[in-house]
Amino acid sequence: MLNPALEVEDQTNAVSLIVALAEYAATFAIQSSTALETARHCLVAALAGAFAALRDPERAVLIGPLVPGALMPGGARVPGTSLELDPVQAAFCTGLMLCQPASGDHWLALRSGPAADSFGAVLPAADYQARKAIMEGKSPPRVRDMLAAMVKTLEIQGVLAADGIDDRPTAIRLARVASTAIVTAQLGGNLGQIVSALSFACAEGEMLLDADERHHAARSDWARADAISRAVRHACQAMAAGRPTYLTALDLETVDLAGKLLGARPSKPLKVFGTAISDRLATERQPQEAAQLTAGFRAAVEQYFPPRQAERIKALFAAPERLDDLPVNELLAAMVTNGAR
Repeated sequence: MLNPALEVEDQTNAVSLIVALAEYAATFAIQSSTALETARHCLVAALAGAFAALRDPERAVLIGPLVPGALMPGGARVPGTSLELDPVQAAFCTGLMLCQPASGDHWLALRSGPAADSFGAVLPAADYQARKAIMEGKSPPRVRDMLAAMVKTLEIQGVLAADGIDDRPTAIRLARVASTAIVTAQLGGNLGQIVSALSFACAEGEMLLDADERHHAARSDWARADAISRAVRHACQAMAAGRPTYLTALDLETVDLAGKLLGARPSKPLKVFGTAISDRLATERQPQEAAQLTAGFRAAVEQYFPPRQAERIKALFAAPERLDDLPVNELLAAMVTNGAR
C-alpha cells in the first residue's frame, strides 16, 4: 500500500514510476526461493571475478581509500582485502573488482547489462549496516537480506529494460538507478528519502555519459565502478538530508523529470515489480552450470586465499541454508586477508 504521504492528486506517470520504485525497494518482501537461489549463484560468480581482479596488478593498484591512509575503522570492507572504507569508496573498489569477468559470468548476464554492477553497491552497504547494528547492540542483517536486496536490483534493472526504458539510459544507468533505490532502503530510508535519492541518481549530469560510450576497457570498468559508487553517495546524501515522506511542489517537478529520464510516458502502463527477472534467469540456466559455477568459485578462492582460510570460505558457501542465516558482517569477515590491500 502506497504511503498516503506520497499520494499526489493528478500524479503523472513519471512521478508514479519513481514512487513505485521507491515503494518496491522499501516494502516488497522476497518470498521466492528460486529468486534467492539465483541471487546466491550471481553472488558466487561475482566474488569469483573479484578475487581474480585482485590478482591483476593494474586493477589491484586502484583498490584502496580515495585519499591514501584515509581508512574508516568499522566501515564497509572490501572482499579479499583488509580495507575498511566509507561505504561510497568501498562501493567503488568492490565495483571495480566485480567488473572482472570470470568463469560462470553468464550467470550475471541481463538484457540490461551485467548483474555484477549493482552488487558493488549492495555488498558494502550490507556490511556497513551489519557492523553498525552490532555496535548499536542490534541484530545485523543476514545474508538472506542481502540476497533479497540483490533480487530487487536485478528486478528493477530487468523490468525497466524489458519495458523499453533502456532506449535512453543504458545498462550502467539502470544499475545506478536500481542500486540507489535499494541501498537507500538498506540504510533504513523512508519512501520520501528513496524518492529523493532516485531523483538525484536520474537527474545528475553523468546521465549524459556512461561506460558503454567509452571504448577503452580500463576506462569502461572505471566508469562502471564510479557509477555504482555514486548510487551509494546518493543514498547517503538522501539519508543525511533527513527528508520527510511528503513531497513539495518543487520535489514533484524533480521527480517528474527523473521519471521521464527513465522513459515514463503517459501511454505506458506501469510495470509491476516482483521477482520475475530472477525467476526467469533461473529457468534459463542448466543444472550442470551451477556445478561448474561452484567449481570455478572454489578454484578462485583456493588461488587467492591461504589454504586454511580458503577452506573456511568454501565451507560457508557449501551449505546454502547456513549461509543465508549468517550475519553479513561475518561473511565479509571471513574474506578479510590480513596485510592485503
